[in-house]
Amino acid sequence: MHKILYCAGFVTLLVLNACRLSETKEALPKQTVDLFVRYLQPEKEYKAEAILLEGDSLPLAKSIRFSNGIRFIDKEMNETQVTENLLRYSTQFGGEYAPQASFVFRDKSGKAYTIPLRMEPLGDIEVTMPSEPDGQMNLNISSGGVLKPEENLVLVLTDRNGQASTVTIEGPSTSGAYTLSMVLFGNPVKGNAELYVVKKQLHNEQKGKLTVHLVEELYSASLLVKVP
Repeated sequence: MHKILYCAGFVTLLVLNACRLSETKEALPKQTVDLFVRYLQPEKEYKAEAILLEGDSLPLAKSIRFSNGIRFIDKEMNETQVTENLLRYSTQFGGEYAPQASFVFRDKSGKAYTIPLRMEPLGDIEVTMPSEPDGQMNLNISSGGVLKPEENLVLVLTDRNGQASTVTIEGPSTSGAYTLSMVLFGNPVKGNAELYVVKKQLHNEQKGKLTVHLVEELYSASLLVKVP
């Protein structure tokens, strides 16, 4: 009888301890990692930034250190104390676009994460300008121009007076060919101008207690066009 009571008590103790561990785990502060990557295609240059935040809500969160630092591709990111409450990691380097690029780090508890980049680079870009100010611009991107729901294209047109105007194409899309009215660009000055495309992707993901925000930006080379 005593053995049965002992066993029952021991099992109860294990259950209570398991519950306490579960409650302690749930009570741990939430962590959010903000990741940013920019790639300049003509310069073949990467810039990456990362911030790890801890707190139950973003307004109250504070930035903390990655337990063993953070790497992007094969580069160790540098730690910078921007302000008293903001700690940022960054790196900048040249190289070809890496389709298998990723961030690798551990959170405060030591759990390892690999966050891959997901955006397809832009292929060759062709632009046909209209002959009239209210005509249609035709944009064709040979690859990487088909947009996912979380992606967009930003067209930046700079006229000969240096005035820039932008038009955003929101995903999803079914083709890399787009037709846009020149009216969308406002009133650019007639004559030679430069046009480049920025492809952007915003990816949000929940990995247990870790919230991942990843922003990718890719800048095309500038094209010489003529505003009618």
